[in-house]
Amino acid sequence: MAFMRYKTTGYNWVQAYPAGSEWRLLFARGTDGVLISEQRLVTRDWVNAIVPKLNSVSALYASDCALILSRPGETLQSLFFWGDTCTWYDWEQGRAVSEGPWTALANWGTALPAGYRSQIDALFPAPDGAGGTRQTYFFKGARVLTLNWSTGVVREALITEGPDASGCAGWAQLPEDFRSGLEHVVAYKPASDGTRQSLLIKGTQGVLLNWKTGILASGGLDRLGVPGLGALPEPFRTPYRPATGRWTGTSGNQRIELRVDLEGERALGMVSGDLFTGDTWTDSFRSTSELFVSATAGNFTLTQSNLSWANNSPRTFLYVLVPRFAVNGGTGNGTVILDTPGGGQTLNTGIYYAGPALRSVELETDALAGTAAFQSYDTSRGTVPRGYRNRVLTVASAYAEAGVELRNAGQVNTVADTSGADLQWSVAELHAAMTANFSLHRDAEQWKIWTFITSRSSDAYDAAGLMFDFFGSQRQGMAIFHDNLRDSGAIGDAFELFTYVHELGHVFNLFHSFHKHLSTPPGPLGPNNGLGDLSWMNYPGNYAIGDRAGARHFWQDFPYAFTDDELRHLRHAFHRHIVPGGSDFGGNSALINPAPSQEALVLPGGAEDPGLALSLGGKQFFGYGEPVMAELKLSRTGIRGDVTVAAAIGPKGERTTIVITDPYGRTRTFRPIARACAGHGPQERTVTLTEANPAVYETAYLGYGSDGLYFAEPGTYKITAVHSGLDGARTVSPTRTLRIRTPLDRADQEVGELLTGDDQGTLLAFLGSDAPHLTTGNDALQEVIERHGDHPLTAYARLARGANAGRHFQTIGDGRLQIRQPDITESVTQLTEAITTSRTDQDTGLDNLTLNAAFRRLAGVHAKAGDLERAENTLDSLTAHFQDQGVPAHVQQHIQEQADTTRARIREAAGEHPAS
Repeated sequence: MAFMRYKTTGYNWVQAYPAGSEWRLLFARGTDGVLISEQRLVTRDWVNAIVPKLNSVSALYASDCALILSRPGETLQSLFFWGDTCTWYDWEQGRAVSEGPWTALANWGTALPAGYRSQIDALFPAPDGAGGTRQTYFFKGARVLTLNWSTGVVREALITEGPDASGCAGWAQLPEDFRSGLEHVVAYKPASDGTRQSLLIKGTQGVLLNWKTGILASGGLDRLGVPGLGALPEPFRTPYRPATGRWTGTSGNQRIELRVDLEGERALGMVSGDLFTGDTWTDSFRSTSELFVSATAGNFTLTQSNLSWANNSPRTFLYVLVPRFAVNGGTGNGTVILDTPGGGQTLNTGIYYAGPALRSVELETDALAGTAAFQSYDTSRGTVPRGYRNRVLTVASAYAEAGVELRNAGQVNTVADTSGADLQWSVAELHAAMTANFSLHRDAEQWKIWTFITSRSSDAYDAAGLMFDFFGSQRQGMAIFHDNLRDSGAIGDAFELFTYVHELGHVFNLFHSFHKHLSTPPGPLGPNNGLGDLSWMNYPGNYAIGDRAGARHFWQDFPYAFTDDELRHLRHAFHRHIVPGGSDFGGNSALINPAPSQEALVLPGGAEDPGLALSLGGKQFFGYGEPVMAELKLSRTGIRGDVTVAAAIGPKGERTTIVITDPYGRTRTFRPIARACAGHGPQERTVTLTEANPAVYETAYLGYGSDGLYFAEPGTYKITAVHSGLDGARTVSPTRTLRIRTPLDRADQEVGELLTGDDQGTLLAFLGSDAPHLTTGNDALQEVIERHGDHPLTAYARLARGANAGRHFQTIGDGRLQIRQPDITESVTQLTEAITTSRTDQDTGLDNLTLNAAFRRLAGVHAKAGDLERAENTLDSLTAHFQDQGVPAHVQQHIQEQADTTRARIREAAGEHPAS
């Protein structure tokens, strides 16, 4: 990335020109130069004709910045910067003193902190330090740093606090627009009392500033009361149209989309592109190291010889020529050349400017009646970081700042709801609603997204939002759960904006800040294992960096932005790794290429023992095709006394990751079909583990997830769980070994194959669904019941069919909510048969974890039918069955608690209240 930020002012650089007591400025625009005094335009000519002494500056016309080094008793000298190179030039001798990387300048390469090593806005000479050592001011964003060329950083502060610790009170009066992102800072004539005065430039606007007393004048450069500035020729007064943006062109039936990322406050200094044959994507490329950039008055020339390709093309050489036009002029055409190092496979295509956004996507939004789409949020309503420039943000403007254009596909469509019921939405129902009502939907990769604003999630009741599309061509749909946002007081607030931007980040294949190591391949984590990221993709409540922790500190520190790595993905990821409908979620979601390793999945905990133990329980031997279940137990060890933990510890939540190693030694992270985002909405539910209540439990179905089947073949598997505590500390379970048996006969083989498939895995994960895209799976489960009714594993097919029959299924059709009501008779029949088969022998039918859940689900179905007596009897049968099985006392206690919780919910739903 270039050391200086590329500017769009009508000139590359400006510096004070020594002319005795007279104040003059020298402006350079490629080869063209202008010299002004306070009262007039002195001359306009080639720069080296105006100042012949600069004739030997090798990159005079391509320089992005000039810093004068004039000191009493020394010859006049300047630094000229272009790319990451610097020329130290002596005017009097007419030669370069040195030329090379900027990092070779004095102590710059070692003393400048990470945030000041690229994309600097402006440089300005500072008074010498002690002993006569040179000092320089570095302006970047809303801050300014003072560097002593010998001792290092002297001071770093907000621009409004001034470059120096004293004598800078006037900087606090800067207008809002001049408090960050300055483009040029040059000396103005001193005040009568000797106080320093400067000209600050941003675009076509300027501020004349007395460092002590404040603003002398502000406005357009021709309105500052300096006739010489008003006499600048029009090309110097007119900004350039940014070259940053999307460029496209065709050559025969091949089309190229090129993304140029050069100017702007958070430019990455990269070029990337995609190739298509017709409408079919064929390859993608991106620059991987520093671009060589040559800027003239009329063009940017960009070259690199180390391109990275999605499909390993040998064309590693890049040449791009894009025109620079005035903002009020045309755009012109450019050229892109892709070639092999030795030539011979050249793609040479003309390109034209398609727009300022690096990506463009259509967003179609439907809202259930009674909900509303987010409008805007004024950041001045909340706490923000010191020096932050407040602004009114929409979802579209938040992404525009990241280089992504969100275009509304028409108005928000209201979905009529005449049911009168407070219905929650499962992932299967959301996907079915998308395929039925998303007018732009195709099971293919495309820059189109569906957003559904609805009530709540049935899979994660507290969730604020969910990227639910894990079927077929994934990542095309997201849901916002309005009722949860409403109940937490977040409507119209920062939380609501955050939820939309966060979920769209998942649509674009971004992981949570603290989960990036779980992508394929693993991505780098930010500070404190990602918990310290100030990003749309973190959770405010998870934020922890040093003594700053929790949601309150997050909102005080958050700049309403993505991290640089996330920007790199959004702007320059290969086409299929980001486009909705492309790579599956989590695949290629980071711009790195290491091979995944188990070590990358299991992060070390902190130095302090978290006082917790994690274990995996349940069956260890499973039949071929049998759904694999596991029970997670998180318990206190007593080392730290009572410990507060998340109430949800299963893999569908955010805190527990399960790693599975198959019989061939391949390791994968289990990824549920849907992982709801609760952490950026209502407060995360917690529970305190005490001596009387030492553990929390959760059952997890591991057989099928967003990566497909995890136990598809007979053999030995190993599973390990990792839990991230509220303080970020990791607790790792002992590894548990599971075995999938080989089929013993033809019936085992047929039933196993009928239970093994993507649709069937999804139905077993959801416990059934009416979704049309799962028809094949439902047919397979029905075939198991009809043809193999006596087989032990048929109980799982009955469980899925019975659970689904016992609840409603909703979708959208013709702009209205459509609801299929429960079939109580069918549900009771199938669930009862599944339970009866499984009670006869603990090795037959449902495993104990699933049997427990089936009892409680059957009780709920009886209650829904109004038969509270049968519901109570079913729960009594649950506890009695496991007592008869002789399970350990602590397990019996846990089952009794589960039964009591279900009983209380049933009574509450029936209008009964517990005795006080």
